[in-house]
Amino acid sequence: MRHIAVWGLAVQLIACPVGAVFAETALPEGATVASDAAPLRDYAPSTNPGSTDFDVADRAAIANLIYAYSFAYDNGEADAWFSLFTPDAVFVAGVPGGEAVAFKGDGFHKFWRARMKTFRTSGNMRRHLMSNILFLDQTATTAHVSVAGLLTNAKDGKTFNAVSSLNYEGWLVKGKDGWKIQRWHDFPDAPVQE
Repeated sequence: MRHIAVWGLAVQLIACPVGAVFAETALPEGATVASDAAPLRDYAPSTNPGSTDFDVADRAAIANLIYAYSFAYDNGEADAWFSLFTPDAVFVAGVPGGEAVAFKGDGFHKFWRARMKTFRTSGNMRRHLMSNILFLDQTATTAHVSVAGLLTNAKDGKTFNAVSSLNYEGWLVKGKDGWKIQRWHDFPDAPVQE
């Protein structure tokens, strides 16, 4: 029963039809329970947030990467979305009151690609509004960010509603191709319904 609940929680995050999902008895391939992951609930930057001791180009690149995350996901562009992550990326998803689920490797790609494909045909249009990016820590090659936002939904071009406020946390690394997401935590503040 625990596996069914965890599986259902992960699917709620992207609001796909869940009827068939609850019939599953195990976690998706490549997924594990992430018992050590939790939503970021405190504000504790390690340095003065007003410090000017950072590379402006890196900050702009990281912000653009986070905005690209939203656009690629909302438009169901799986390949573009996956290109924002490192090959060894870990994606953790959870909702209030439930256990978090971590995805990595081929299972990460298979699960989220299928969810995006299903959602594109659902009649829903989601939009991630990534409004607050706070740099908790940044070096020349690493960054730790907290991102707050709002998830909205339009159904068949007729109805609109706010789905949930968003609570993301990311660990990024800079490589030869620029910045990429190495670990991402996705914890909306309320369960996301279809």
